[in-house]
Amino acid sequence: MENILNTDTVQILDKVSSWKEAIKVCAEPLLAKGYIKEKYIDTMIDVAERLGPFYDFGKNVAVPHSRSEDGVNKKGLSLLKLNQPVNLLDSADHPISIFIVLAAEDDTSHVCLLKVLSEVLIDDDKVEAIKNATTKKEILDIFNIEEEL
Repeated sequence: MENILNTDTVQILDKVSSWKEAIKVCAEPLLAKGYIKEKYIDTMIDVAERLGPFYDFGKNVAVPHSRSEDGVNKKGLSLLKLNQPVNLLDSADHPISIFIVLAAEDDTSHVCLLKVLSEVLIDDDKVEAIKNATTKKEILDIFNIEEEL
């Protein structure tokens, strides 16, 4: 997990202007590292607009993702924690303060990444701790990742 989620791929911001901007900002570290292509970001937004908020995992957490052929070069995760939630699809029914972009190059890595995420996201206390975190180190500690900051 250390190679997947680290200080380069975790961001904490007060707010963003929209859910689309949140996805773009969250995905930026993966794009900068060449893990995904710009097309992948556009597809994640398009998929939500067409299919609805399927990547709203509840608890104010969204895990935007798409298919590997939509622009994934290498598996990775990036996390954006917002102090002020935004509404996914501009719906008050889907306030999101934690965005985790998932990029998987095949079905096996997709399932593996979801398994790792679910171990944290199923725990209400850990989700609350992420929401209340003020530093990247606090977030990485929740995922049991130790990294020199």
